[in-house]
Amino acid sequence: MTPAAPATRPSVLDRVAAAPWWLLCAGLAAAMALSVLLVGFRLPYWVHADQDLVLAYHGLLFGDGLPQEYFDHPGYGYFLVIDLWYRLLHAVGLLPVATLSALPPGTDVAATQAVWQSLVQAGRALSILLTAGLAVAYTTLLRGLVTDRRVALLAGILLAFGVGLTAQGRQMRTDLLSAGFVVLGLLLVLRAVRPAEGRQCGGASLLQLALAGLLVGLAMVTKVQAVFLAMGLPVAAILFGRRPAAGASWGVAALVGLAAAVAAVPAYGLIAAGLAGWGRAVYPYTPVGGGLSGGGYQAIVAGWVLVGMLVHAAVHRVPAARAVAGAAAVALGLAVGLLALDIRWNEQNAIAVANFVEHMFVFSTWRHGAALQGQGQVVGEGTLALLLAGIGRTLAIRTIVLHPDNIPQTIVVEWFAIAGALVLWRRGRRLAAVQALFLLLVAWGLEALFSLRGFQRAYAAYTDPLAILSAAWVLARMPELLDRARPRRWILGGVALVVVAAHAWPLIETRRLPNPVTHCEWIPIYMPKMAPFPFCR
Repeated sequence: MTPAAPATRPSVLDRVAAAPWWLLCAGLAAAMALSVLLVGFRLPYWVHADQDLVLAYHGLLFGDGLPQEYFDHPGYGYFLVIDLWYRLLHAVGLLPVATLSALPPGTDVAATQAVWQSLVQAGRALSILLTAGLAVAYTTLLRGLVTDRRVALLAGILLAFGVGLTAQGRQMRTDLLSAGFVVLGLLLVLRAVRPAEGRQCGGASLLQLALAGLLVGLAMVTKVQAVFLAMGLPVAAILFGRRPAAGASWGVAALVGLAAAVAAVPAYGLIAAGLAGWGRAVYPYTPVGGGLSGGGYQAIVAGWVLVGMLVHAAVHRVPAARAVAGAAAVALGLAVGLLALDIRWNEQNAIAVANFVEHMFVFSTWRHGAALQGQGQVVGEGTLALLLAGIGRTLAIRTIVLHPDNIPQTIVVEWFAIAGALVLWRRGRRLAAVQALFLLLVAWGLEALFSLRGFQRAYAAYTDPLAILSAAWVLARMPELLDRARPRRWILGGVALVVVAAHAWPLIETRRLPNPVTHCEWIPIYMPKMAPFPFCR
């Protein structure tokens, strides 16, 4: 009799991934918090004056019930959160002040510095919580998509220590909430259109779609750049969807549709008010061109989403009642998200959200004035030239040789996703390859668009999750790479490289502190109710 082959010993990765999921998530969050607390948390309050001081100032403004003064992003969603956070910390005695009126007099230099250090560190603590929450939520939703705990865990580590979240976790920025909301919205849409095998609960899918719509709406009121990724969601639903195992009744569709209509009417009123206020924007707008301002391109975006839903329903043979209920759920969530504008109403926020193209163009002209300010409309040769240059820069960076500056930490993840997609294509799994490459192309497209304002490390909070999702999608379809020792070591080595590289720039930053005096020119403009900071006297 031939002796039985000895059982394969589980790898360290297998044993770690087999731990309770809550424990893995807690460990991931703790590692992220420890990283920031050790490197960057105690830096002087003025190191990231843009945006730390401006956002902290607005938390104090809201605490006093004063109106918003900063509308660049427009930042509104973050201001609601930081106001609540400051109030909570002040109530439990962990923050000395939570309102602008309670600040010490500007003549008391020591007290002023101490208070602002505590305010900015409180904001950094909030950033730790938000980045950790995003990483845990992303990892958990991804686990349900790829059905391999090892892949989800590795993806979560990559996201946690990618350049996007490591930059966001050490300062206060509006990108974090906006990117987190829209990325989680994408994952919820994917979960909704790809229900787990054997499950027939249509109610869960409707809830996921409604929550995705809500998150997209909240992302837009926080930073309008979220619209670019949001417009990719209908295409993602078409590419990743599959035929549902169960439908929804017309009764459910009618109820969800009624709720959507009730929420959509006042939400439409807010958008209409924003369109009507085009000429009253705090930053003078430039027309889009072709008669598209004033509701034209906004209608095209709405039509794009609607057509995407119809194509998804046709391609995946979604029953009519379920398709209607799904579209209504998305509309309901989006409308409720936009209604958040009414919590602390300011017309400028509605104007920015409703006219998002013109609003973003304002800040592109600040960076590229010579190329854009003379063309008279958003769509023009200058914009096209800059966009093409951004695409070229994005592609050149991926070669390293052609553009050795600003190499993203996650480039090894992107290379793996490309190589894996090619392997899947050759194996005949062409849909999976197209799905992975689609995610990567969206990430590159976002990076090219963001270059119109100068791509910053923090903007990677929008793009890193897509590149990592692309790599995870490939790896989940080639599990043998994690089952064999040699490729597993290479993969774990790549993850370790990203984690180590995540601390390079923060360490450099602690040794190259900027001169705070360089901020004294713009601080009175963005913080007019503040006495001069000690470093500006």
